Amino acid sequence: MKAIEKVLGYLNVVEKWAGGICFLLLTLLMFSDVAKREVVDNLLNGTASKMEAFANSSVAKSMGDWAVNSALSIKSSAESSLNWIGSGGIIWAQKLALYFMLWGGLFGTVCASAKGAHLRPEIADKVLPKSVVPYVKIAEHIVISGFFLFLSYLSFLYIADSIEQDEVNPVTEIHLWKVQLIFPYIFTSMGLRHLLYGIFPSLAPQDLNEATEALELAEHEFELGMHHNESDKENKQ
Repeated sequence: MKAIEKVLGYLNVVEKWAGGICFLLLTLLMFSDVAKREVVDNLLNGTASKMEAFANSSVAKSMGDWAVNSALSIKSSAESSLNWIGSGGIIWAQKLALYFMLWGGLFGTVCASAKGAHLRPEIADKVLPKSVVPYVKIAEHIVISGFFLFLSYLSFLYIADSIEQDEVNPVTEIHLWKVQLIFPYIFTSMGLRHLLYGIFPSLAPQDLNEATEALELAEHEFELGMHHNESDKENKQ
């Protein structure tokens, strides 16, 4: 069991890093897109217009043909560079950013499930006897495992169809099945993880029932406030 626990721990670390790298690349792509549109384009357009104005100015003409030709050459280079890289943002950056956001979000889902932070109904924990709750949690993990493994099977079928159809994104020219590979991995990872939680309940993380904890904290603070108010009234009397 310790070996399984270590494997799950290492896998969780790898998935955390993978999700972090995805969001880092997403940030870099969005920054590059904005920098290209707002800085590089303005710089090249400004250089071209200023060099054209300088070439037509009396100062350049008084300096001789070399000054006029140099200014026109710089203007032509700036315009050629702008035509080569294209005006506006980076065309493929937004599509790739969406892919990285998708991957990062799915890796985050796996990490949340590994910490027990996933959403789950808490009614059974309150209604059923405490002696029955552990068995309910085992059944819960088994059902969740079956659900995710079934989704993994469907995602493999979907990828096979995508490969057969040779689907390609027209903007990034990336075969879509390469992007879709994340789905069978995520579903398989979550399915096997919950299956192990069902077989070895001691490996399962404690559920983070944040809603219940927040409600209990609010009730506790309310009781403290009422107690302080009663104490203030007694002191005034």
